[in-house]
Amino acid sequence: MRKLPNLNAVRAFEAAARHGSFARAADELGVSHTAVSRHVRALEAELGVALFERHARHVVLTGEGSLFARTAADSLSSLELGTGRLRRGGGQGSVVLDVDADLATRWLMPLLNEAALTTLDVTLDLRVRPDPPRTVLGDVDLAITWGAVRCVGFAAELFVDFDAFPVAAPALVAADPAPDAPAFYTRHRLIHERGLYWWRTAFTALGLAFETTAGHLFFNRSHLCIDAAARGLGLAIGDDLLCRDHLAAGTLVRPPGPMLPARDHYFLLTPDTATLSRPVRRVRDWLLAQAAKPEQSPSY
Repeated sequence: MRKLPNLNAVRAFEAAARHGSFARAADELGVSHTAVSRHVRALEAELGVALFERHARHVVLTGEGSLFARTAADSLSSLELGTGRLRRGGGQGSVVLDVDADLATRWLMPLLNEAALTTLDVTLDLRVRPDPPRTVLGDVDLAITWGAVRCVGFAAELFVDFDAFPVAAPALVAADPAPDAPAFYTRHRLIHERGLYWWRTAFTALGLAFETTAGHLFFNRSHLCIDAAARGLGLAIGDDLLCRDHLAAGTLVRPPGPMLPARDHYFLLTPDTATLSRPVRRVRDWLLAQAAKPEQSPSY
């Protein structure tokens, strides 16, 4: 007979460990601060170790607490994964795909035409998230993540490996007196997604001082940067994946400029089970085939 700790106490402990706070754990679980504290103390008594150092406004995991927090998180994630798949009725022709918003907007949606959906012959449930996930929800079948995310119950494989490069609207490039010269990049507004990394790296490769730029335009999503560049609002940093439809349509071109190694890559997360259901395998194989297609990146 298995000797397991009280699962309510484990849930309270795991939430408190993630948040570093009994109060925030209580908010997540919908119980009182006192209930979380009581569960954690009971768990400590059962295990015979102190799991937290308690301070006035927060708690800090002890060494033993850190070890048990990883065990608890993995166990609860595995339980959530199995429960979610059973509740959803896995293998019944429905596939849940989790993907970040930029990739969904600029790459996946243009591919989801009637012919593709007919070929897949599944009920596709697309879950879009604004930022790279730290974990994957239990009812997800497949996920595409920016960076390799460790998730219990999933195996990660490289999905797309690519370089980045400057892109611009054809009319903007055509109107410039010397688009082949490095100074081309100082005459136009630079479009950024959050930070300055990409354009600072590009200016260094071009041998230019970053301070000589004509101006900046910031967005908090990559797909908005790409669309702004296609509208002629300035120069953006793109790649073959996120710019695929714009490059194919000729609404964006690649002016002469540097190729920039990607800071990370997209990964495909697949359930680490011995066999996949036919619908899940069909969607996985289709995604990999689309990612492997040669890109067309017209230059100016």
